Amino acid sequence: MTRAFSSVNLLPGLIVGVAWVLASGAASAQALQAYAGAVAGVAQGTGPFACATSGPTIGDGWFAGLRMPTEGFAGCNLQGGIQNQTGTAGPLTATQTAAGSVSGGSYTGSAMARAGYWNLGAVAEGTMTGSTSAFTYHQSSAFARFSVPVTLMSSGIATGSPGQVNFRFLVEGLMGSLPNAPYTQQGDVRLGIRVNGSPAGTWNAFMGTVVNDGEPYLRGGSTGLPGGFVTAPGAFSGSAEVTTTANFAMQWGVPFEVEVALFTDVYPCCLGASITSDFSQTAALTGIEAYWQGGRVTDFTGTDAVGNVLGPNGVVPVPEPASTALVISGLACVAAMVRRQRGRRPALGWR
Repeated sequence: MTRAFSSVNLLPGLIVGVAWVLASGAASAQALQAYAGAVAGVAQGTGPFACATSGPTIGDGWFAGLRMPTEGFAGCNLQGGIQNQTGTAGPLTATQTAAGSVSGGSYTGSAMARAGYWNLGAVAEGTMTGSTSAFTYHQSSAFARFSVPVTLMSSGIATGSPGQVNFRFLVEGLMGSLPNAPYTQQGDVRLGIRVNGSPAGTWNAFMGTVVNDGEPYLRGGSTGLPGGFVTAPGAFSGSAEVTTTANFAMQWGVPFEVEVALFTDVYPCCLGASITSDFSQTAALTGIEAYWQGGRVTDFTGTDAVGNVLGPNGVVPVPEPASTALVISGLACVAAMVRRQRGRRPALGWR
C-alpha cells in the first residue's frame, strides 16, 4: 500500500506530465476541463484503509491532481476540496482553497484552473507553518485541459494524404520556492500535448520543476532554457514560445484529435515555507506547423469542431460583430457620397 504523501519523502523523480487515453479511430467530440484542488490537515479515520492509502484524483492514465486517501476529505478529517468543471462551451474556471491545522501550525493553499479552446491557465500556491508526517496533507493542484477535433486542408494535397503537424504555444508565468531547510518541498508545471491519443505518450512541450532553493529544471520544446525565461535559486519566470518537435501524425482533410493540458502542483513544507506557481495567462496557441511529403506546407487552412479558423499563425482572428457592422456602415456612407457627387455633376456639352 502507498502511504499518504509527505514532502519529506518526495515522489520519485518529477511528476509525470499530463497524459490521457483515447480510443483509436475517428476524432472524438470537443471537451473542456478545469480542475482545482487544495487539501490541508492530518489524516485521521477508520475507513477500510484507515486513511493510509492515497492516489491521484485525476485518473484515466493521467495520474494528476491531488493525491488523496481512499476515504476522501470527510472520511479522513481533511480540509479543502476539489472543484472539477467539465463541459463543451467555455472558458471554464475552477477555484479552490484549503486551510487546516497540522502539527505545530497550519497549511493554507489555493488553486485556480481556466480552460478554453487553445488557451489554458493554471495557478497553485501554498504556505506551511507547521511540520509534516506520513499522514500530513499539504498540497495545491490545478489542471486545465481541452480536446478538439481539427481538420487541416491545402490545395493540391488530396484528402487522406499522410502528413505531420506540430504546435507552437506561448507560455508565460513564474514559480518561486521559499523553503525551510532541511525540509524538502517541490513545485511542478507541465504543458502536455497529444494527437489522436499519441500511442508513444504525451509530448511535454514545457516542463518546469523547483526543489527547495536549488537550480530549477526548465525545458521547452526540444531545447533547454526556453525563450525569455530566467532562473534564480529556487525560482524561474518569464515567457517563451515553445514548439513541439513530435511531428504528430495526421491525415490531410481528415479530422484528428488534439488534446492539450496545463498542470501545476505545489507541496510546500515546512515551518514557514511557501511555493507559488502562477501560469494564469498560459498557454496560448500562436502557431501550427504542417508537413506533407517531408516538406513544410505554409498555405494551409484549418478548422476545429468549435468553429475556430486555424492557420500557420494559430487561431485566425474573427472580426467582432460591432467591427463588421462599422465597416459595412462606412462602405454604405462612401457609396452614398459617390451617388450624391454623381448627381451634382454638370452635363457635358459643346459651348
